[in-house]
Amino acid sequence: MPPSSGELWGHHVMPSSVIVDCLMPNGIIIQLACVRDAPLNVIKGDLWREAKKHPLFFLLGDPSTYIFVSISHDAEHEEFYDESRRLCDLRLFLPILKVIEPQGNKMEKILNSEIGLAVGVAVHELDEMKDPEVQDFRRNIMQVCKECVELRDIGGLETQALFAYPAEVESKSGLPKSIESKLDRGEIILCIWQLANEGADQQKLTVRVSKDAFTETVVAEAIGKKSKSLRMSREQQMQLIDEHQKNYVLKVCGTQEFLLKRHPICQYKYIRQCLAKGEIPQLCLYSRRDVYASLPENTLHIPSYMRRTLPTPPTGSSISLWQLNSSFRVHILWATYVNVRDVDMIYVRAGLYHGQEPLCSTQESQQVPFNFPKWHQWLTFDLNLTDLPRGARLCLSICSVTKRKKREEHCMLAWGNINMFDYRNSLLTGKVSLTLWTVPKGMDALLNHLGTTGSNPNKDAPCLEVEFDRFAPTVSFPDGFAVEDYGRFVTSIPLVESALPTDSAKLSSNVESLLEIQAKDPLSELSEQEKDMLWDMRHVCCKKVPDALPKLLEAVKWNSRDNVAQMFLLLNVWPPVSPETALELLDCKYADPFVRKLAVRWLDKSLTDDTLSQFLLQLVQTLKYEPYLDNELSRFLLKRSLLNKKIGMTFFLLAFKS
Repeated sequence: MPPSSGELWGHHVMPSSVIVDCLMPNGIIIQLACVRDAPLNVIKGDLWREAKKHPLFFLLGDPSTYIFVSISHDAEHEEFYDESRRLCDLRLFLPILKVIEPQGNKMEKILNSEIGLAVGVAVHELDEMKDPEVQDFRRNIMQVCKECVELRDIGGLETQALFAYPAEVESKSGLPKSIESKLDRGEIILCIWQLANEGADQQKLTVRVSKDAFTETVVAEAIGKKSKSLRMSREQQMQLIDEHQKNYVLKVCGTQEFLLKRHPICQYKYIRQCLAKGEIPQLCLYSRRDVYASLPENTLHIPSYMRRTLPTPPTGSSISLWQLNSSFRVHILWATYVNVRDVDMIYVRAGLYHGQEPLCSTQESQQVPFNFPKWHQWLTFDLNLTDLPRGARLCLSICSVTKRKKREEHCMLAWGNINMFDYRNSLLTGKVSLTLWTVPKGMDALLNHLGTTGSNPNKDAPCLEVEFDRFAPTVSFPDGFAVEDYGRFVTSIPLVESALPTDSAKLSSNVESLLEIQAKDPLSELSEQEKDMLWDMRHVCCKKVPDALPKLLEAVKWNSRDNVAQMFLLLNVWPPVSPETALELLDCKYADPFVRKLAVRWLDKSLTDDTLSQFLLQLVQTLKYEPYLDNELSRFLLKRSLLNKKIGMTFFLLAFKS
């Protein structure tokens, strides 16, 4: 690793040697000359040798019981548990290191330090957050981790080895015709190397096995061929195979790839790659005991925040959203940090959206001078609260008006979006301070309805203060049972089958029309006639064309609880869709949490690890459109990452870069 550079402690470039003031726990200050790229463990060793020359050395304990602490360039008090870090990488405010005995759980602090270095965010910042959603999410996601560790332990060392050395296999066991044509009567020739003892040469065996043979069969063939060279009888050969077949596994020569999972030998990617190139696969027999001995420690450390007592959530009575009978409205109060020039007036624009679909017409506040951004105005929308869908969001922006001769120019200055329901299904009420985001480059629209929800962490950005109607009891979105009951009431039919056409010719014509709509590009817009046809034939879609679900969801009128309730009733009996269709349902246009949850469950059942690795980039990007921290997609990705080491490493890198 090259030495770090930059302006530190008044030097344009950090010098090769630095005098560091070390504050010892016995009250002595030692000035130590340190090499700029010296690791902390070397500095600690030099410091203890120097401390022997100073008084009160007998008060010091073993060096391993102490750690260094200092103040970073970000004015943060930081503890350095990783002693392999170099002095030049610590980004100290001043060259001062204090030696202390760590307080609390040292192992947890070491893990937190390593996590902070990996993700670039200090873990203690999460501990200091008072947001109940963050606290609940951390606790809930820890339960997912516990379940994954239990699954890895359920089969003992065997399942732990499958996690540490995941199998590189294709999704389908059948060979492509181009590869199968290269086989001799459906058999594969394998070169098996036997690891010899020290001082002896490695021995090579060539075996011929069926392409559908499992790995244990290949091991048995190799042992049998070895026993033949020892001139054993048939009975002795069978006895030797029975004794040692389970003691060995196959390993790809020159790599850490083990063929541990029970798949046909031709399903492993390495074998197929060799066959495609016309090469003989090179494998070696490896002791299963040595594989298990190399496994990393599989211990789950329970963080301290799991033992803390959380504030009790409000347990008062709540009423259903469908019991209200008033229009949705928002009170625009004032804005701060609106720094603009050369504009005549500013105003607030507001719109209710469900994904990409506006639920009603947008509203605008009155125009006020830019140096006095106060409105105190209620904006009433043409939407009853009973028709507000679960995935609704309020999109807000501060816009400017500039008069140019005979026309006006409107420009968005900052934007922000708010989920109308929190993660506990409660309707947003009371005052809300929303720190706005800067306008993306090249955006001409006056609302950014596809942008993220929540406040901008930059507190120097414009902030808009709004207020929603207050209700004495908490207002909650109806649960699934209430939605289904209302859906049955609206449709007046208990079963889906009764809505299917009885005429086979008409049914066939309907299916052909639906298939044509399903084949349309996902980015193309549906006409109103196509939407009406999809909605009228929604039961045909469910039974005959399930992959048309994304198109049907576009036809749903999300500003009508009648339509939404009927759609939910249908989703409960909807058959699984293809992985590609399920992935499409995670697009930002499908904002309903239940739809997204259903799509993730279908993906979890249908995606193998190999297929998941191909979709991982898209799924990580999809996380940006999830309205809440604790969602089915994040749980799914974390679970599969904790059960497959390769997927876990890829997921971490993709999430970190995003």
